[in-house]
Amino acid sequence: MGDALPSRAWKDSFEARMFQGYIAGLKAYWGGELYRQVVSQATSLPVSEMAELEEAMKPHVAYRLYAWLERRLQQLKWSGRWGFSTLVSEQKEALDGLIEKAPSDPHGKLILNADLIIPKYVLETSTHQQKGGLWAEATNAYALAWYTTGLSFSGTNPDELVDWYAALVKQACTDCELVPHVIIDMGCTGGRSTRAIKRALPDAELIGCDVCDGPLRHGYLRSSEERCAVTLAQWSAEDLGVADQSTDVVTSHWLYHEMPPSAIRASMAEAQRVLKPGGLFLAYDMFMVPGGLVGKWLHSGYAARNNEPYAHTLIHFDFRKELESMGFTNVKIELTSPQYASAGMPDQLPTKRLHYMSFISARLECVK
Repeated sequence: MGDALPSRAWKDSFEARMFQGYIAGLKAYWGGELYRQVVSQATSLPVSEMAELEEAMKPHVAYRLYAWLERRLQQLKWSGRWGFSTLVSEQKEALDGLIEKAPSDPHGKLILNADLIIPKYVLETSTHQQKGGLWAEATNAYALAWYTTGLSFSGTNPDELVDWYAALVKQACTDCELVPHVIIDMGCTGGRSTRAIKRALPDAELIGCDVCDGPLRHGYLRSSEERCAVTLAQWSAEDLGVADQSTDVVTSHWLYHEMPPSAIRASMAEAQRVLKPGGLFLAYDMFMVPGGLVGKWLHSGYAARNNEPYAHTLIHFDFRKELESMGFTNVKIELTSPQYASAGMPDQLPTKRLHYMSFISARLECVK
């Protein structure tokens, strides 16, 4: 693929496609038949604490294989001989050249801040086991884009999830009769979620923000290709670069499971600052986990094995209490995704291993 489509300029090979196809097949086994064996064994045990369950399950061969595959397949996906990061790093010079030559484009805007101090919680973890994380090398953004378009966790069309999220954002606005003029999409990485909201709400000004410049540069190229007029800005969720009461909606897609509770609170306070009275706070992430003790145990194991340290704490964060203390009303939390949706908190786990996504909506109290 040449310069006509610079955001998809990496070169793969037959070997790479076969390698990633093999990993996808193993993931299907891991998240299907093997997962069901583990759930069946775990639910039969007379335990009441996660630590007890972990100890009781350690001798079970199915669980040992499940845990090993969960960790190692992720490593192979990124860093194996034909892993995404491996192949992208071999093309670093060419890809860096493209990402540095982001054109001036009337369809979008890129705001970078070389002085931004990246939060410690970002720097300290190679999230998803992507070596160096997204902040270390600009070309890492290509590896992430390749993964999300070629081998998504859900096994579906990768845009299905962001389009679902965008539809939730649009419906939340409709439900409260809000016509948004400015929407900020926090933690947007390369802006796929931001572009999805722009497609759903074309008359709104969309600003996607992230702390890592590589994904933002890559996302700017993609936005240019799609003729999608969004702004991508290098801001943290705790320090948005807009004025007080200037924004109609602040939302995020898969952001908060990467943040410690203190940073989440700071982000919510920042949303309160920039929102107009009556504005919406929206978030889509892994807030609710079905399946009781077994569901939480599997979620905790995923968090540890996939380098997601704050996914542990997120499911215990009291969003309703925190938002209401900041003046938000009509707080709603629902378990919803294209693959799995439910009213309330189900006791039963689905028959396939999934990310259990939830949508939070709240409205900033109007000044009377």
